[in-house]
Amino acid sequence: MSIRFRGFGALGLWLAAAVLSSLPALAQNRIIRGKVTDDKDQPVNGAQILIQGTDVKREYKVNTNKKGEYFYMGIPYGVYRVICRAKGFQPDFTQGVQPSIAEEKEVNFKLNPGEDRKLPFEMTEQELARVKEDAAKAEKQKQSVGEVKASFDAGIQLAGQGKYAEAVDSFKKALEKDPEQPYVLANMADALSRMDKNDEALATYQKAIALKPDDSAMYTNMGVLLGKMGKTQESQEAFKKAATINPAAAAQNFYNLGATMVNSGRAADAAEAFKQAIAADPNYAEAYYQLGICLSGNQASIPDAIKALRKYMEIGQKPDQIEVAKQLIQALGK
Repeated sequence: MSIRFRGFGALGLWLAAAVLSSLPALAQNRIIRGKVTDDKDQPVNGAQILIQGTDVKREYKVNTNKKGEYFYMGIPYGVYRVICRAKGFQPDFTQGVQPSIAEEKEVNFKLNPGEDRKLPFEMTEQELARVKEDAAKAEKQKQSVGEVKASFDAGIQLAGQGKYAEAVDSFKKALEKDPEQPYVLANMADALSRMDKNDEALATYQKAIALKPDDSAMYTNMGVLLGKMGKTQESQEAFKKAATINPAAAAQNFYNLGATMVNSGRAADAAEAFKQAIAADPNYAEAYYQLGICLSGNQASIPDAIKALRKYMEIGQKPDQIEVAKQLIQALGK
């Protein structure tokens, strides 16, 4: 006697069909959601979220709303990478995301301001190699920063103690670690100048200025050195450049220019420089004093000399120079 399973077979087929028909619906319930904020914890509206399959090639896109939130439902079983991009921010991503039917997968992002760029998995082998090389250089530079600073600080301290030769050695150690440090070079140039190694000091100032051409103080100090070397024309150009870069310090630079001209015996030109210093700073006492001295040697400019010296007596702070100004006015008045 045979047993027939026709009825049960029909029921089994119906159950199998029901289960199979329900699988796509269950698969569509996988959800990835999250929130995108900026570095100040404010929501980022309109950020683009790209959900990429890493086991099977597939992509899904969604944008954040005004609250910075995004939501994507209907994701098949698999492993995903979630990428976030927004205008004005650096991109970010999360790997190995596996949404399940039982639980929503939350992937949040906190973006930093910056420009869009390729992410590592978007780069070619050559681009990746370049990034690794740059990172290695940055790490090496980071390690040397502490050593450079230590040598630089030691050099500053030694120079402050008048130990200029030792200071130069310390600055050189800093430059061995990082040769493109303009302020290390500038301080080394100053130490060399104080040792009367003027040619070496000038070359060092020029290297510093090449690295930092917008620093007026470097031109000022180089102008002083050039004046000391008797290079009057070059000294004047350095002071003029310093005054152009930093108008706020123009009075000091024109005063320095006048001083170099006095040292080279050019009293008339020096007087013009002191006048420019006064124009830049009407309360620059020393400029009035030096102007009066320069003008006192010419009969035609004696009235202007007396005027400048009287102004110095009003605002000057050096008793000995005030006394000189007083006596000079008396002599010129006769």
